[in-house]
Amino acid sequence: MIPHELLSKKNGDDCRLLLTIGQRLLLLLCVILLCWIVGSVLNGLIIAKFGQTARVLRIAAVIQSLLQIILPSLATALMISRCPARFLEIDRAPQASMTLLSIALLVVSMPAFNWIIQWNASLHLPDFMQGVEQWMRQAEDSSAATIRIMQGGTSVGDLILNILIIGVMAGLGEELLFRGTIQRMLTTSGMNPHAAIWIVAVLFSAIHLQFFGFVPRMLLGALFGYLLYWSGSLWLPVIVHAANNIIYVVFQWIALRHNMPAGNIDEIGTRPGEYIYIIASVVVSAMFLWRIHSLRTNS
Repeated sequence: MIPHELLSKKNGDDCRLLLTIGQRLLLLLCVILLCWIVGSVLNGLIIAKFGQTARVLRIAAVIQSLLQIILPSLATALMISRCPARFLEIDRAPQASMTLLSIALLVVSMPAFNWIIQWNASLHLPDFMQGVEQWMRQAEDSSAATIRIMQGGTSVGDLILNILIIGVMAGLGEELLFRGTIQRMLTTSGMNPHAAIWIVAVLFSAIHLQFFGFVPRMLLGALFGYLLYWSGSLWLPVIVHAANNIIYVVFQWIALRHNMPAGNIDEIGTRPGEYIYIIASVVVSAMFLWRIHSLRTNS
């Protein structure tokens, strides 16, 4: 991979990054902290005033995405780079073939991911940490309940809002912060790209504070990281991340609208006798990954 900074010098542009890597990370941390304080206070006041209704939680989610995730990413990029769009790698579109293959990968990998999700959820902490485990599970149940409230009812309007907020906005915001800003800070500092991808994947999963979904979320984060690395465009992981969220939103909406079990799609590959689905999912997913890798734009 040839860093954009070197390419820009060859083309006569000055897109050098400002500050050292330590200073950049400290600046990002300070900006995030400031935005999170403001956003948390604002959301706390709104929820305290109007309660936890679907409309209020959607407003809170928009504030969180815009103020606490997207704004820190853009502000930091503007302060550390003379070419912020190039630094974030939002100045180019991904290949259409790579985009379609990546979305297809989400579908074919579903049975394998479902098995990993079930395995991770079944883990237990040692006996002396049972209190911690109970607290973790209660926290995850509370978070899931909040999301269910935010998803609202079964109208088409509810579906559209959930796609925009949970799907598109959340996917865009998280990719801007984790892959566009943090991963790019590490790779442009000279860190091995693979190390940077996995470090950010671990951070991406850990920040959600959901131990019993840590492994699948980490693997998903690593996938998004490699999609950025191979394509040279942040828009590819943004699209795939949004597609992943939208699939969840749509199936949850269908289940609620038709009074169906919400976990049907999450159970593919986890039921007795479905190991063939898992094996096929792993093999086909590996083939898709190899094909996506072969289309990479980085040398």
